[in-house]
Amino acid sequence: MKERETIRILIADYKKLGLNKTWEGLLPYLSVPEREKALRYRFDADRIRSVTGACLIKAGTRGAYPDGDFRIRVTELGKPYVEGRSGYEFNLSHSGSIIAFAEDEAKVGIDVELIKNKDWRIFHRYLTGSEMSMIESSGDPEACFFDVWTTREAFAKEEGLGLKILDEEFTVDYKVHEISYDSRRLFFKLFDHTADERYKICVCSPHDVSDAQIEALSGADWEDIVRRITHL
Repeated sequence: MKERETIRILIADYKKLGLNKTWEGLLPYLSVPEREKALRYRFDADRIRSVTGACLIKAGTRGAYPDGDFRIRVTELGKPYVEGRSGYEFNLSHSGSIIAFAEDEAKVGIDVELIKNKDWRIFHRYLTGSEMSMIESSGDPEACFFDVWTTREAFAKEEGLGLKILDEEFTVDYKVHEISYDSRRLFFKLFDHTADERYKICVCSPHDVSDAQIEALSGADWEDIVRRITHL
């Protein structure tokens, strides 16, 4: 497998890529569980996000393991992984029209959130006093809240904690972008991303992610991904 110097973050905007018109044509190339999962959703937007995410995972794992000898599984807490393989990790998140995909050689977590009007104060039970103070004193409390929320979500997804994060003890240092957990140190990076709307994105890894950059997929990029998943 080709070694990657840094974490890779791909952003697919399904509206700009026209997937609202073409997503159904990708269903035959997904596994039965992937198809069933997508079609269980009631609304097309959720189905499109599900199909797009499955395609990104499939293309990424096929790039890492060209022999095709891999199987994607999901832990009891919902973290996807490649069964019986090491050296390639990935994670996925979606919000609005954006699907965010991160891949690395070490565990990685990513979260994307559409910034929208939200009474963030109702989440006070999940946040620390210092986080609440930081949000309240910010010039843009809504954006700052999503900085905090995506950081916590990305960390939970990197560790595969799911809702167990609520029972875990950890410390987030937003000045140096580090998380202390279980005698270990993790790193995170926050991004502002603008499509038709504003988004916050956070990536978390045991690797230094300070030089991580977002790659927004173009139409040509997506065509390459489709070729990878439709031609074994």
